[in-house]
Amino acid sequence: MLSNLIVPASIILDLESSEREEAFAELLEKLVAKNPGLERKEAMEALVSREDRKSTAVLPHIAVPHALCSSVKNTAVAIGISRTGIEFDSADPENPVSVPVNIIFEILFEEKDTETHLHVLRDVLDLTSNPGFCESILHATSQQEVCDIIRSLENF
Repeated sequence: MLSNLIVPASIILDLESSEREEAFAELLEKLVAKNPGLERKEAMEALVSREDRKSTAVLPHIAVPHALCSSVKNTAVAIGISRTGIEFDSADPENPVSVPVNIIFEILFEEKDTETHLHVLRDVLDLTSNPGFCESILHATSQQEVCDIIRSLENF
């Protein structure tokens, strides 16, 4: 379950960043704090390279930047909330305009763990497809509340 990978300390309630790559770096600090062997430069390059290939803005107001990273030992997840929104390219090739993203799930996967990779991405999409997800998360006032919302929606 996705909630097993998310702890309050890996959540930023109010991202300071206003640009996509700045947000990646801000969230990466949460992942490094939880995973001391994680190499910042490698992880950042993997995230940016993946985003450059195809936008990870998968649903309105939600992006899931993710990448494979050799220095991560277990799947690492951080969540960032931007009240004002951060511009991401649209994932729709027929409508290539920028879209505002308010909730970012940043995920780093071990290179050889494709099964976990697929399960986690599926879990994120299932969770974020819930009609009340965005509103609930954007109204959360604590990191623990974000965790509790995710846990409660997973159990539906």
